[in-house]
Amino acid sequence: MLACASIFFYIYLKMKNSILILSLGLLFFIGCSKVNDKESENQQNIKDTGTTQNNQTSKPDSKGKEIFYMKSEVNNIACADCHSDGTNTSNSLTAYFSDVIGANKRESTYLGKFKGSEVSANAGGATVCWKTYMKYKTDMTPDQISDLNVYFESLLGSGTPVVSNYETIALPKRDKEKLKPIQTEIASLKGDENNGKIVFDKACVFCHNQDSKIKKVPDVLDEFEGNVKSVTYNVYLGDGPMPFYHLDKLSGQDIADITAYLLTKK
Repeated sequence: MLACASIFFYIYLKMKNSILILSLGLLFFIGCSKVNDKESENQQNIKDTGTTQNNQTSKPDSKGKEIFYMKSEVNNIACADCHSDGTNTSNSLTAYFSDVIGANKRESTYLGKFKGSEVSANAGGATVCWKTYMKYKTDMTPDQISDLNVYFESLLGSGTPVVSNYETIALPKRDKEKLKPIQTEIASLKGDENNGKIVFDKACVFCHNQDSKIKKVPDVLDEFEGNVKSVTYNVYLGDGPMPFYHLDKLSGQDIADITAYLLTKK
Protein backbone atom coordinates (compact mmCIF):
# COMPACT_ATOMS: atom_id res chain seq x y z
CA MET A 1 0.00 0.00 0.00
CA LEU A 2 2.88 2.43 0.82
CA ALA A 3 4.35 1.95 -2.66
CA CYS A 4 0.99 2.63 -4.29
CA ALA A 5 0.49 5.80 -2.20
CA SER A 6 3.93 7.12 -3.18
CA ILE A 7 3.17 6.68 -6.86
CA PHE A 8 -0.13 8.44 -6.45
CA PHE A 9 1.56 11.40 -4.68
CA TYR A 10 4.10 11.67 -7.47
CA ILE A 11 1.34 11.86 -10.06
CA TYR A 12 -0.36 14.52 -7.99
CA LEU A 13 2.71 16.77 -8.13
CA LYS A 14 2.97 16.34 -11.89
CA MET A 15 -0.66 16.82 -12.73
CA LYS A 16 -3.12 19.35 -11.41
CA ASN A 17 -6.16 18.08 -13.22
CA SER A 18 -8.33 16.85 -10.37
CA ILE A 19 -10.48 14.59 -12.54
CA LEU A 20 -7.42 12.84 -13.95
CA ILE A 21 -5.93 12.56 -10.47
CA LEU A 22 -9.06 11.00 -9.08
CA SER A 23 -9.36 8.59 -12.00
CA LEU A 24 -5.76 7.47 -11.81
CA GLY A 25 -5.93 7.28 -8.05
CA LEU A 26 -8.97 5.06 -8.23
CA LEU A 27 -7.23 2.72 -10.66
CA PHE A 28 -4.10 2.48 -8.51
CA PHE A 29 -6.02 1.82 -5.34
CA ILE A 30 -8.11 -0.90 -7.02
CA GLY A 31 -4.91 -2.52 -8.26
CA CYS A 32 -3.28 -2.34 -4.87
CA SER A 33 -6.38 -3.74 -3.25
CA LYS A 34 -6.27 -6.76 -5.58
CA VAL A 35 -2.59 -7.30 -4.77
CA ASN A 36 -3.33 -7.24 -1.06
CA ASP A 37 -6.29 -9.57 -1.48
CA LYS A 38 -4.06 -12.04 -3.34
CA GLU A 39 -1.39 -11.77 -0.66
CA SER A 40 -3.99 -12.41 2.02
CA GLU A 41 -5.24 -15.43 0.09
CA ASN A 42 -1.70 -16.83 -0.22
CA GLN A 43 -1.07 -16.26 3.47
CA GLN A 44 -4.27 -18.16 4.28
CA ASN A 45 -3.13 -21.03 2.01
CA ILE A 46 0.17 -21.16 3.86
CA LYS A 47 -1.68 -21.26 7.17
CA ASP A 48 -4.13 -23.94 6.09
CA THR A 49 -1.92 -26.21 3.93
CA GLY A 50 1.68 -25.25 4.54
CA THR A 51 2.20 -24.29 0.90
CA THR A 52 1.51 -21.35 -1.37
CA GLN A 53 -0.13 -23.65 -3.93
CA ASN A 54 -3.64 -25.03 -3.70
CA ASN A 55 -3.58 -28.65 -2.59
CA GLN A 56 -6.26 -31.08 -3.62
CA THR A 57 -7.88 -32.89 -0.72
CA SER A 58 -7.25 -36.62 -0.49
CA LYS A 59 -9.73 -38.81 -2.30
CA PRO A 60 -12.08 -40.63 0.08
CA ASP A 61 -10.84 -43.99 -1.25
CA SER A 62 -7.14 -43.25 -0.70
CA LYS A 63 -7.00 -44.77 2.79
CA GLY A 64 -8.47 -48.02 1.51
CA LYS A 65 -5.99 -48.13 -1.36
CA GLU A 66 -3.17 -47.63 1.11
CA ILE A 67 -4.38 -50.60 3.18
CA PHE A 68 -4.78 -52.71 0.03
CA TYR A 69 -1.14 -52.16 -0.93
CA MET A 70 0.25 -52.18 2.61
CA LYS A 71 2.78 -54.93 3.29
CA SER A 72 2.32 -57.07 6.38
CA GLU A 73 4.98 -56.47 9.01
CA VAL A 74 4.97 -60.21 9.68
CA ASN A 75 5.63 -61.73 6.25
CA ASN A 76 5.71 -58.76 3.84
CA ILE A 77 2.54 -59.89 2.02
CA ALA A 78 -0.09 -57.40 0.85
CA CYS A 79 -3.66 -57.82 -0.40
CA ALA A 80 -2.45 -56.51 -3.75
CA ASP A 81 0.05 -59.36 -4.07
CA CYS A 82 -2.74 -61.83 -4.78
CA HIS A 83 -5.78 -59.75 -5.74
CA SER A 84 -6.22 -57.32 -8.59
CA ASP A 85 -7.74 -53.84 -8.35
CA GLY A 86 -7.52 -53.56 -12.13
CA THR A 87 -4.14 -51.79 -12.17
CA ASN A 88 -1.73 -54.41 -10.81
CA THR A 89 -2.33 -57.26 -13.25
CA SER A 90 1.35 -57.18 -14.25
CA ASN A 91 1.81 -59.31 -11.14
CA SER A 92 1.07 -62.77 -12.55
CA LEU A 93 -0.13 -64.02 -9.15
CA THR A 94 -3.32 -61.94 -9.42
CA ALA A 95 -4.49 -64.18 -12.28
CA TYR A 96 -5.01 -67.03 -9.83
CA PHE A 97 -7.26 -65.26 -7.31
CA SER A 98 -10.43 -63.17 -7.28
CA ASP A 99 -10.26 -59.44 -8.00
CA VAL A 100 -11.55 -56.88 -5.50
CA ILE A 101 -13.56 -54.68 -7.86
CA GLY A 102 -16.81 -54.09 -6.01
CA ALA A 103 -15.99 -56.96 -3.65
CA ASN A 104 -17.91 -55.36 -0.78
CA LYS A 105 -21.08 -55.13 -2.90
CA ARG A 106 -21.24 -58.78 -3.93
CA GLU A 107 -24.09 -60.97 -2.77
CA SER A 108 -21.64 -63.45 -1.31
CA THR A 109 -17.94 -64.17 -1.12
CA TYR A 110 -15.68 -67.08 -0.20
CA LEU A 111 -18.18 -69.37 -1.93
CA GLY A 112 -20.97 -68.35 0.43
CA LYS A 113 -18.94 -68.10 3.63
CA PHE A 114 -20.11 -64.49 3.83
CA LYS A 115 -23.53 -63.48 2.53
CA GLY A 116 -25.58 -60.30 2.42
CA SER A 117 -24.51 -57.71 4.95
CA GLU A 118 -21.71 -60.05 6.12
CA VAL A 119 -19.83 -59.31 2.88
CA SER A 120 -19.31 -55.61 3.58
CA ALA A 121 -18.85 -56.33 7.31
CA ASN A 122 -15.77 -58.33 6.31
CA ALA A 123 -14.61 -56.00 3.51
CA GLY A 124 -15.43 -58.58 0.88
CA GLY A 125 -13.56 -61.27 2.83
CA ALA A 126 -10.42 -59.21 3.45
CA THR A 127 -10.65 -59.90 7.18
CA VAL A 128 -9.89 -63.57 6.48
CA CYS A 129 -6.76 -62.75 4.47
CA TRP A 130 -5.71 -60.27 7.15
CA LYS A 131 -5.23 -62.93 9.82
CA THR A 132 -4.88 -66.14 7.81
CA TYR A 133 -2.42 -65.12 5.11
CA MET A 134 -0.95 -61.81 6.22
CA LYS A 135 -0.65 -63.21 9.76
CA TYR A 136 -1.71 -60.15 11.71
CA LYS A 137 -2.34 -60.97 15.36
CA THR A 138 -5.08 -58.38 15.81
CA ASP A 139 -8.36 -58.07 13.92
CA MET A 140 -8.86 -55.51 11.19
CA THR A 141 -10.39 -52.40 12.75
CA PRO A 142 -13.87 -51.10 11.80
CA ASP A 143 -12.21 -48.06 10.19
CA GLN A 144 -9.93 -50.27 8.08
CA ILE A 145 -12.91 -52.35 6.96
CA SER A 146 -14.84 -49.20 6.09
CA ASP A 147 -11.87 -47.73 4.17
CA LEU A 148 -11.43 -50.91 2.14
CA ASN A 149 -15.15 -50.98 1.35
CA VAL A 150 -14.98 -47.42 0.05
CA TYR A 151 -11.98 -48.31 -2.12
CA PHE A 152 -13.51 -51.51 -3.52
CA GLU A 153 -16.73 -49.68 -4.32
CA SER A 154 -14.86 -46.84 -6.04
CA LEU A 155 -13.27 -49.40 -8.37
CA LEU A 156 -16.71 -50.63 -9.37
CA GLY A 157 -18.06 -47.22 -10.33
CA SER A 158 -21.49 -47.62 -11.92
CA GLY A 159 -20.87 -51.25 -12.81
CA THR A 160 -22.51 -54.33 -11.37
CA PRO A 161 -20.55 -56.46 -8.87
CA VAL A 162 -19.75 -59.95 -10.12
CA VAL A 163 -19.57 -62.87 -7.71
CA SER A 164 -16.42 -64.93 -8.19
CA ASN A 165 -17.33 -68.53 -8.93
CA TYR A 166 -14.62 -71.13 -8.85
CA GLU A 167 -14.04 -74.77 -8.03
CA THR A 168 -12.21 -75.66 -4.85
CA ILE A 169 -12.06 -78.36 -2.19
CA ALA A 170 -10.85 -75.89 0.45
CA LEU A 171 -14.29 -74.33 1.04
CA PRO A 172 -16.52 -74.33 2.93
CA LYS A 173 -13.98 -76.51 4.73
CA ARG A 174 -10.75 -78.19 3.74
CA ASP A 175 -12.02 -81.51 2.39
CA LYS A 176 -9.21 -84.06 2.71
CA GLU A 177 -11.42 -86.92 1.57
CA LYS A 178 -12.07 -85.25 -1.79
CA LEU A 179 -8.37 -84.57 -2.06
CA LYS A 180 -7.33 -88.24 -1.99
CA PRO A 181 -8.55 -89.30 -5.46
CA ILE A 182 -7.17 -86.07 -6.90
CA GLN A 183 -3.76 -86.84 -5.39
CA THR A 184 -3.86 -90.36 -6.86
CA GLU A 185 -4.75 -89.05 -10.30
CA ILE A 186 -2.02 -86.40 -10.34
CA ALA A 187 0.55 -88.91 -9.06
CA SER A 188 -0.09 -90.98 -12.21
CA LEU A 189 0.88 -88.09 -14.48
CA LYS A 190 4.37 -87.59 -15.86
CA GLY A 191 5.71 -84.22 -14.82
CA ASP A 192 7.59 -81.87 -17.13
CA GLU A 193 10.19 -80.00 -15.10
CA ASN A 194 10.72 -77.35 -17.80
CA ASN A 195 7.05 -76.43 -17.86
CA GLY A 196 7.03 -76.80 -14.10
CA LYS A 197 9.51 -73.94 -13.80
CA ILE A 198 7.37 -71.77 -16.08
CA VAL A 199 4.24 -72.42 -14.00
CA PHE A 200 6.15 -72.05 -10.73
CA ASP A 201 7.48 -68.66 -11.82
CA LYS A 202 3.94 -67.49 -12.57
CA ALA A 203 2.07 -68.96 -9.62
CA CYS A 204 4.59 -69.44 -6.84
CA VAL A 205 7.84 -67.52 -7.16
CA PHE A 206 6.30 -64.22 -6.05
CA CYS A 207 6.28 -65.57 -2.49
CA HIS A 208 8.92 -68.29 -2.70
CA ASN A 209 11.81 -66.16 -3.97
CA GLN A 210 15.25 -65.47 -2.58
CA ASP A 211 14.27 -62.06 -1.17
CA SER A 212 11.03 -63.19 0.42
CA LYS A 213 10.25 -63.77 4.08
CA ILE A 214 8.36 -66.87 2.95
CA LYS A 215 10.36 -70.12 2.74
CA LYS A 216 12.34 -70.48 -0.42
CA VAL A 217 13.08 -73.43 -2.67
CA PRO A 218 14.48 -75.89 -1.71
CA ASP A 219 13.91 -75.04 1.98
CA VAL A 220 10.14 -75.12 1.53
CA LEU A 221 10.40 -78.81 0.65
CA ASP A 222 11.57 -79.56 4.19
CA GLU A 223 8.08 -78.82 5.53
CA PHE A 224 6.43 -81.75 3.75
CA GLU A 225 7.33 -85.01 2.08
CA GLY A 226 8.39 -83.36 -1.16
CA ASN A 227 6.38 -85.60 -3.46
CA VAL A 228 3.48 -84.92 -5.78
CA LYS A 229 0.85 -85.83 -3.17
CA SER A 230 2.17 -83.37 -0.60
CA VAL A 231 2.53 -80.62 -3.21
CA THR A 232 -1.06 -81.26 -4.27
CA TYR A 233 -2.18 -81.02 -0.66
CA ASN A 234 -0.56 -77.62 -0.17
CA VAL A 235 -1.70 -76.21 -3.50
CA TYR A 236 -5.35 -77.24 -3.31
CA LEU A 237 -5.97 -76.94 0.43
CA GLY A 238 -3.50 -74.21 1.36
CA ASP A 239 -1.35 -74.27 4.45
CA GLY A 240 -0.65 -71.46 6.91
CA PRO A 241 0.10 -68.26 4.97
CA MET A 242 -0.13 -70.17 1.69
CA PRO A 243 -3.55 -69.67 0.06
CA PHE A 244 -5.43 -72.47 -1.65
CA TYR A 245 -5.51 -72.45 -5.46
CA HIS A 246 -8.67 -73.05 -7.42
CA LEU A 247 -8.95 -76.38 -9.23
CA ASP A 248 -9.68 -74.53 -12.46
CA LYS A 249 -6.64 -72.25 -12.11
CA LEU A 250 -3.91 -74.83 -11.53
CA SER A 251 -4.56 -78.14 -13.25
CA GLY A 252 -3.42 -81.57 -12.15
CA GLN A 253 -0.80 -81.51 -14.91
CA ASP A 254 0.42 -78.13 -13.68
CA ILE A 255 0.97 -79.59 -10.23
CA ALA A 256 2.74 -82.65 -11.64
CA ASP A 257 5.02 -80.33 -13.59
CA ILE A 258 5.67 -78.05 -10.60
CA THR A 259 6.55 -81.10 -8.51
CA ALA A 260 8.98 -82.36 -11.15
CA TYR A 261 10.68 -78.97 -11.13
CA LEU A 262 10.82 -78.75 -7.32
CA LEU A 263 12.35 -82.20 -7.00
CA THR A 264 15.26 -81.10 -9.21
CA LYS A 265 16.04 -78.49 -6.52
CA LYS A 266 15.85 -80.81 -3.56
